[in-house]
Amino acid sequence: MPRREVVIALTVAVAAGLLMVLGIGTMVTLGTGAGERVRASASSDRSLALPTDSTTRVPVLCYHYLRRPGGPLHFARVFGYVVLSLPLLGDSQLWYVGVGGFERQMEYLQARGYHTVTLDDVTEWQLGRRQLPPKPVVITFDDGDVSAYDDAFPILQRLGLRATMFLVTSRVGSRWGDVTCLDWDRLRAMQLSGVFDIESHTDDLHYKVNHQRDVLPVFIAASERAYRIDGRESWSAAVLDDLARSRLAIQLNIGRAPSYLAWPYGFANPALDRVAAQAGFRRTCALRAGTNVPFANSGHVEIPRYAVTARTSLRDFRAMLEGSYRPDS
Repeated sequence: MPRREVVIALTVAVAAGLLMVLGIGTMVTLGTGAGERVRASASSDRSLALPTDSTTRVPVLCYHYLRRPGGPLHFARVFGYVVLSLPLLGDSQLWYVGVGGFERQMEYLQARGYHTVTLDDVTEWQLGRRQLPPKPVVITFDDGDVSAYDDAFPILQRLGLRATMFLVTSRVGSRWGDVTCLDWDRLRAMQLSGVFDIESHTDDLHYKVNHQRDVLPVFIAASERAYRIDGRESWSAAVLDDLARSRLAIQLNIGRAPSYLAWPYGFANPALDRVAAQAGFRRTCALRAGTNVPFANSGHVEIPRYAVTARTSLRDFRAMLEGSYRPDS
């Protein structure tokens, strides 16, 4: 092991020991997935639920990738990154949540009486056309990493919970950077199980470009800064074509057209949302902190979501469920 790695590990280990002695250790969800373990005892049977009242707020949680436990050095790096805010992990690793931590979070939901609902459930409820069970929550995954099938799927299935997967359809079955993308066979199995709904994360718009001295998501650069996607003059036509390809790929391979689009990088703008509606999407999802509340008309498009990351403590997780979480708090 390189000397620098040993020094880092020893430094973090000493700091961890001091925090535990002082009784102020922070629960984290990456690596070992440390957190509060609860007995999964509450029923998730929607037929037993009572109607919600006007004060109901629906949190939507967003995960990306799950990670199985690493060795002592990895744990030291995780602890230093999450608890001590040391620059010991790359930016991409922020999006990894430990399998054990995810399982504890799901058990927490079930034991505390939360009920997983679908995005259709939320939309119909917001329009006043459907009732929700008490303590509703939506679970989503972005990108289509294999860990959603290998690790999240069996946990959700065992606990009787549901989730939504947003796919970058052009990447299905491929290696994409650090992501090993699921193939269509496994995605079909997830959809047919009733545990997952497969939705769109665009076909091939999940990348950034250098434009006008900024690094921006390509669809933002196109819609706001006159960037030409593939040299095309009409940004809206280019985005519309991409979204149409994504919907068709899911329709052909899964057997149902997607109704929801999660914009890559977590945000878009009203003009892009209008193009998504033109492509046939019912709603779009973003990574803006906030819960979903009823609205009186169908003009409200965006669905806010909370990003669950390596830095999400149990306290943060509870705050997301309660609707009080603020990313900078």
